[in-house]
Amino acid sequence: MQNIELEYPGYIFRKQFDDEIIKSKKAIVENPADVVSLTNLAHAYINLWCYGFIPHSEAIPNATDAALKALEIDNKSALAHVALGLIKESLWEWGEIENELKLGIELSPYDALAYNWYANYLYATSRFDEAYVMANMAIKFSDDPGYKIGLGAISYFRQDFERLKKEMLDLIAYYPNYAPAYDWLGMAYIQLQEFDNSIEAYEKATSLSGGLAEILGGLGHAYGIAGNEKEAKRVLNKMNDYSQKIYIPPVQIAFVYAGLNDVDNTLRLLERAYSEKSWELIFMRTEPWFQHLHSDPRFESIISRMKFPMNS
Repeated sequence: MQNIELEYPGYIFRKQFDDEIIKSKKAIVENPADVVSLTNLAHAYINLWCYGFIPHSEAIPNATDAALKALEIDNKSALAHVALGLIKESLWEWGEIENELKLGIELSPYDALAYNWYANYLYATSRFDEAYVMANMAIKFSDDPGYKIGLGAISYFRQDFERLKKEMLDLIAYYPNYAPAYDWLGMAYIQLQEFDNSIEAYEKATSLSGGLAEILGGLGHAYGIAGNEKEAKRVLNKMNDYSQKIYIPPVQIAFVYAGLNDVDNTLRLLERAYSEKSWELIFMRTEPWFQHLHSDPRFESIISRMKFPMNS
């Protein structure tokens, strides 16, 4: 186990998804018509991709296979429809996403996960008022702290950073060892130019997550924005070293280059992220860390090729 943890930064965070895959596959072998296990398997693969543990090319074919099998057995499986919506989102098939997510809610109107993922789609497409409604529904039906991260994400992408700061400090008061809350708090502090507080929050998040690469990239960005080039490059070197051994999404390394204002390397990695269909790209239009790139033709080209919905 020790070697595995050293090999995978953030392994303590990843383990829940690996365990679900093992559990679900075993159940499906015993009962191939087990819709719940098929659906759980699909969501586990999607989560591994979203957190950057495995590439799109590995996660999404496995998730698709499981979700379609679940729907073939039971086309009223709410979370199978949600999984299919997320698969469509991962492929940037914008016209087909919303119907699947809404159908998931219709079929299971008290399921927090369905509301959470619909909120995620809505704020990715800049429909923030609708996203707030859906995120609050998720919180209504579950006390899982992850759903409050979803609410905070809306504040972040809407650039209401004081609100995000308050939301994360309130969350930390109840869950003082919850790594994602410190991650998003660090984001708020960066935009509020409270750089020392941001680095402190990110260092805490990195420690609590076991060095999750997504959070490590945020730490490197925070160092860079704060003018601590030496520490930013130390993080960058660590992430590049990791990427020689395991999969690290190019966007997560691009975060550090963006903090160092290295435009060419940031855009080089974003182009790679486009070819790999990295999760974070659906937020790149409203990501404050990339705001300085908006007038660059290379950035505009990526946005254009993603063919976001016209009304977003």
